[in-house]
Order: sequence, then C-alpha cells, then structure tokens
Amino acid sequence: MSNNPHTFQVSLSDDSSATFLIRWRGRQDGPYTAAVIEAKLAANQIGLLHEISHNGQWVTLRDYFAEREAVLRAERQAREEQERWAREEAEKQAKEERRRADVLAEDRRKAAQLEAERSREAQGEHSSPPLQPQVSTGSSGLRSFGILLLVAGLAVAIYFFLAFDASVESGSGRVVNLGLMADRQNGIIVGIGLGVVGTIMLAIGSRGRN
Repeated sequence: MSNNPHTFQVSLSDDSSATFLIRWRGRQDGPYTAAVIEAKLAANQIGLLHEISHNGQWVTLRDYFAEREAVLRAERQAREEQERWAREEAEKQAKEERRRADVLAEDRRKAAQLEAERSREAQGEHSSPPLQPQVSTGSSGLRSFGILLLVAGLAVAIYFFLAFDASVESGSGRVVNLGLMADRQNGIIVGIGLGVVGTIMLAIGSRGRN
C-alpha cells in the first residue's frame, strides 16, 4: 500500500451520496462514499496510487484528483470571467446612463438660458421708450450750403450771360474784344459749375434729412 499523502485541495465528489469502487493490485474493495475514501486517504490507509472506478474506467486517485482539480479550476476561471464581463457591462451601462443624464441636463440648461434671454429681450422691448426722430444737423447744413452755391452759381452765370459787356469802344464804333469774350465764357462756365455743385449738395442734404 502506498503511503503518499493526499495533497490535492479538492474533494472527491460534490455529491455526498456518491459511491466509488477502489482497487489495489487487482483487489477490489467498496463501494465507499467520497467521505470514507477521503478519511482513508487522511489516515494513510490508502494512497494516491490506489485506483478508483470513474466513468467506467480505472484511474489512480492522483490522476482523478488532478483531472478534477483542472475541471474545477476551468469552471472557476469561466465563472470569474463571466462575472468580470458582467461587471464591465454594468459599468458601461452606468457610464452611458451618466452621459445621457449629463447631455439631458446640458440641454435643459441651454433651453433655460435661451428662455431667459428671450424674456429679457421681451421686457426690454416693452420698457424702452419710442425713438424720437432726430434731425441731422449735418444734412441741414449741407442743404443750406447747397442752396447758397446754387443761387450764387445762377447769379454769376446770369451776370456774365446778360450784363457782362465784351465789347470795347473803337474809332469805328464798338467792337467785340476776344479777351473779354473769353472772360465772359469762363464766368458763365464757373456760374454753371457752382450751380451744379449746389444742386448736388442740395439733393444730398434733402435725402439725409428724410
């Protein structure tokens, strides 16, 4: 009989009522419950090289415990992975809910701010006095100066056209002097130019006044 101690950290079976056959060097004993076999292992009455009937096959207790430990480890890892995935999904969902709540709060804040601005604008429209029409002093002065230039231009043009004498006395009577004729023409042009400028200034001043 082997005296190898039981060093595995797993139980023989999860079902306390399950029974197993044990064989050592061709001699078969049992069936024993898992608790009995574990007690025999603890008391060194059997060893890990004893064979146990499992799924219709004889395997050593050492191989059986190793296989069961690997299965339980894989199940534990799968369970931990599933729990980790569930935690990550819950965290993602919580973050998404917080993000939606933040977006909703921001939208409400913007809507309230816009409503407050509209309310202030409406109150300002009701409280502001009506605007009084203002007469532009600049337009009035431009209009007056335009009238003066127009009158002066017309006066100069009429003077040189009707009253200015371009003739001179000579031995044979009065004759037209070319120099005076040129002065008369220049005076008429100047008068017309002043009248045109005055008319333009008068029109601009009248438009600004309106």
